[in-house]
Amino acid sequence: MKKTIVVTFPDGTKRTYQEGIRLLDILEDVNPETGDYPIVAAHVDNKLVSLHYKPVDDIHLEFVDQSSLDGIRVYERSAAFLLTAAAVRVFPGQKLYVLHHYSNGLYCEFENRQEISEADLQRLKTTMQELVAADLPITPQPIDEESGVKFFSRIRSRQDAVLLFKYMPEHQRIFVYRMGDFIDYSYLPLVPSTGLLKKFDLLRYPPGLVLLLPERTDPRMLLPLRERPKLFSTFEESARWVRILGVQNAGALNQLIARGNVSDFIKIAEALHEKRIAAIADEITRIRKKQNLRFVFIAGPSSSGKTTFTKRLAIQLRVNELQPVVISLDNYFVDREKTPRDENGEPDFDALEALDLPLLEDHLQRLWRGEEVEIPRFNFKTGRRAPRGRRLKLLPSQIVLLEGIHALNPRISSMVPEEARYRIYVSALTQIGIDAHNRISTSDTRLIRRIVRDHLFRGHSALDTLRMWGNVRRNEERQIFPYQENVDTMFNSALLYELAVLKLYAEPLLEEISPEVPEYADAVRLITLLSHFLGMLPTEVPPTSILREFIGGSSFRY
Repeated sequence: MKKTIVVTFPDGTKRTYQEGIRLLDILEDVNPETGDYPIVAAHVDNKLVSLHYKPVDDIHLEFVDQSSLDGIRVYERSAAFLLTAAAVRVFPGQKLYVLHHYSNGLYCEFENRQEISEADLQRLKTTMQELVAADLPITPQPIDEESGVKFFSRIRSRQDAVLLFKYMPEHQRIFVYRMGDFIDYSYLPLVPSTGLLKKFDLLRYPPGLVLLLPERTDPRMLLPLRERPKLFSTFEESARWVRILGVQNAGALNQLIARGNVSDFIKIAEALHEKRIAAIADEITRIRKKQNLRFVFIAGPSSSGKTTFTKRLAIQLRVNELQPVVISLDNYFVDREKTPRDENGEPDFDALEALDLPLLEDHLQRLWRGEEVEIPRFNFKTGRRAPRGRRLKLLPSQIVLLEGIHALNPRISSMVPEEARYRIYVSALTQIGIDAHNRISTSDTRLIRRIVRDHLFRGHSALDTLRMWGNVRRNEERQIFPYQENVDTMFNSALLYELAVLKLYAEPLLEEISPEVPEYADAVRLITLLSHFLGMLPTEVPPTSILREFIGGSSFRY
């Protein structure tokens, strides 16, 4: 005889069901008002699950619609699943890679960068539309590591998945998802059926294609692709690094670690960073010989490694016989009681107005004219400016490196003449994937970096960081990302091996988060992400690495 389970909803109401009922059936029973946003998944006891999930005990249940961040993640991963299923039907034997988020879509490529014709693209799109119209169930099926290896070994093009399952932890609960005769792995839950995936488009973007997705701010809308040529060029450069290193996914990296062959891999990854930083320094030096370039503006989102990048760039500029002077925008914070407030009445330290803009403008213009200024020092313990700052007057050989999240904002970069400035955008644009079809979010990489750094150097728990992250991301969308194309160059600070190192620091911190708090869903997602990597001690990480900014042991002073 089946037992009954009690389901508690966010408003406190309770309903009783028979054990074994699907969340889909509960959804149909309660029929909540969802407006224009379809429900795509659910939180069960603050853990994200598929709507095919069958609870066996009493649960707290909250349905997840497409307007929420988790709903967006589920929709995007499900749309990629739909694309790969269609590609198997239209191009059997050809391997498709889901590589990275690009503007308002996902950039994908076929193996060996084989270009797709417009006619073949339309065939692919038509097949996806047919699968959506058929409203086929997408059902999760549990699988163990050994079975996963056996299943994917039968598919010639999926050796990436074979390696992934080979190194999966034994205790990990793994699901593959079935749609008709197509089966694939996903570490995120998928929508319950293809009929929910109506909003998408496919665009040729040689050598690959873009899977256009609904707007994150309003999933009811599907807008034309917003091209970001400089960002795409940086992704292309990083893709070349991946090909040089020969490691494109977690399984390949795990194999290197398991075989003890990771030392040279780390050295090459770090050398590629150093070569790129040296090339940027050479470009700055070349421009300076032609015009009076005196200011380098360096910006990027949280935990992108801006500070270490700036210090390493300074070294390369010194090699080129320049004398860089580093100025942090953080020292131009207004006193804490003058900090602007956000919509909730909380201090908004990421707002542009949290900086003393009149003083900054005065200093930059006076430095440009060759006058002496007193650069302030902000005391983060007292929340006030220190009584005395640093006197500075630029010598002919000196160049200012101005670093901070707002450095690319036109209100700041335009404080000096165009010919006097050079602008750099730094971000951790993750290139390694879990496998060919499961990409790793750039923001998740930065979040894991920040969780580790905040714990080691700022006294914050992982829960503290997760609670702040939503506001950080909203400010990035408003204050940083709109200006990323208005630069002279970009630098990708991601390292292909970093998640294997960060795993050892981040996992214990994330495991401390209780299932009782909403942030538990993010903690489980990040733990699951990290579970795909073997851990690696940081002994081989050089003291000048950008990774040292987050794990400690750097030879730079911060």
